[in-house]
Amino acid sequence: MGRLDRFAKQTFAAGAVRFVVSPTAWKEAPEVRRERVQVAGHLRVLRPEGLATLAAPWPEARDHEEVRVELKLAGDCVDVAEVKRALLRRQAREIERIEESSPPWMGEEPLWIVAPDVPSWLPGVWGLERFAPGCYRIGPLPFQFLWIAANELPLLDDLVPFMMARSGRALDDFAEWIASRRDADWVLTMIEHMPVSPKTREDLQRKLSRSDPPDERQH
Repeated sequence: MGRLDRFAKQTFAAGAVRFVVSPTAWKEAPEVRRERVQVAGHLRVLRPEGLATLAAPWPEARDHEEVRVELKLAGDCVDVAEVKRALLRRQAREIERIEESSPPWMGEEPLWIVAPDVPSWLPGVWGLERFAPGCYRIGPLPFQFLWIAANELPLLDDLVPFMMARSGRALDDFAEWIASRRDADWVLTMIEHMPVSPKTREDLQRKLSRSDPPDERQH
């Protein structure tokens, strides 16, 4: 899972720049001093106007300087305790932002959790509002809390970073779709790390071994 986790985060980091024409940037998170909890990282919103025309959930970041992102990959735990820990990490970062600014920052740190699906227990704990395919607002809460169900997202270039959390048939569909849109080396690395089905992996390995050189493929 360590290699998959690194690959997913690297893809999200690259996609935050590549697929959204740089209105955001990914920043690896240092250890949060107060609580000593580690988070996946956060999106720094550099050009909020560049997010307006992109597919959801990107436009939801326009009113924020940064967004806390938690990537929950296929097989990761998304029970209530883990979500509460994600909220604790969000709170720790919020306190850090207050302490590192003068006058103190008075905002609310947003939290986006990206996972394959919406867990069955979630609607019974918080209100859940679907505002776009695969995108849900959780609340009411005093801060923005989004759940992004990667398996429900449409196959669009600017949503590729979120696809790292796909699973099952939805992941196979993504792998087959992206194979004609990225260079062969990237796709082969992706199917090596991601839990695609054996048939999809074998089919793509066979297809890509006969494909055009990477510089002739779409980038």
